[in-house]
Amino acid sequence: MSPSSSPGRPSGSVAPWLGAVAVLQLVHLTAVATSLQDPHRLSLVGDAAGWTVGLLAVLGTLAAALSFAPGDYLRRVWGLLTVGAGLSLISTALRSYWMHAVPDVPFVDSPLLPVRMVVVVLANVSTTFALVMLARTYQQSGLQPPSSSRATLLWAVAAMSALVVGGPALVTAMGHLGKDFASTCTAIIALASTLADMTTILLVAPILRVAYMLRGGRLAWVWWAMGASGAVWLFYDAREWLGMVLPGNPAETVELLRTLRTSGLAMLGLAGWLQRSALAASQRDARAATAVSPS
Repeated sequence: MSPSSSPGRPSGSVAPWLGAVAVLQLVHLTAVATSLQDPHRLSLVGDAAGWTVGLLAVLGTLAAALSFAPGDYLRRVWGLLTVGAGLSLISTALRSYWMHAVPDVPFVDSPLLPVRMVVVVLANVSTTFALVMLARTYQQSGLQPPSSSRATLLWAVAAMSALVVGGPALVTAMGHLGKDFASTCTAIIALASTLADMTTILLVAPILRVAYMLRGGRLAWVWWAMGASGAVWLFYDAREWLGMVLPGNPAETVELLRTLRTSGLAMLGLAGWLQRSALAASQRDARAATAVSPS
């Protein structure tokens, strides 16, 4: 494995990029908040947001994958993330097509439902495997952060959060298995998504530890962005019970929390772009050092 660029001073500011993610999230949230009383408009808002952040995730992860040489460990990691983002976009495309082609028939009654089920399962498997590989990146290169009581506490908090968020969803999904074909397909989609998100929440701990270890360097923001993306999914997956405990109409609160998918995918795309930028800056530094070194 050839590790990514060595830690160093960050090249340029990431503030504009983080600001762009915040603006996307705010626009989506505002659009949903003003469409809660209009189901058709709400569906169109979700469709537009899904395409926008889905494309950003694909482009960002693809840029990161192509910045590494063929056979590189991190090229495989980002390649799998690209596959996962691409399959997620295909899932959005299936729902989008059905919504516009047959607007009067719910997607659960569509013959495309089993196709989407397979796509979603493969997307979650690809993304989860890639995140496991990413979390092991610095262990593979001998730069794994040292064990500590804080690290153990972070793991414990992540594990508890994963159980609290994913446990009820898993039980609910398993209860729908075998009821009928549509319910079974929907339950399998929910199981795949929940298990993948629980794994992502668990992996937030090692990812954030690496980000902290690399603080001040070019790669730190890559890991912070990946960690933030995983943390966002924690609240996204908890939207059902958060809707019951937060003030306001539970159904409307759930719709508002559903917009967090925008930040989750946008931060993934941003992480890919930052990885590409960090590697390019490292390569420029290496060329400059070679040019000025004595013969």
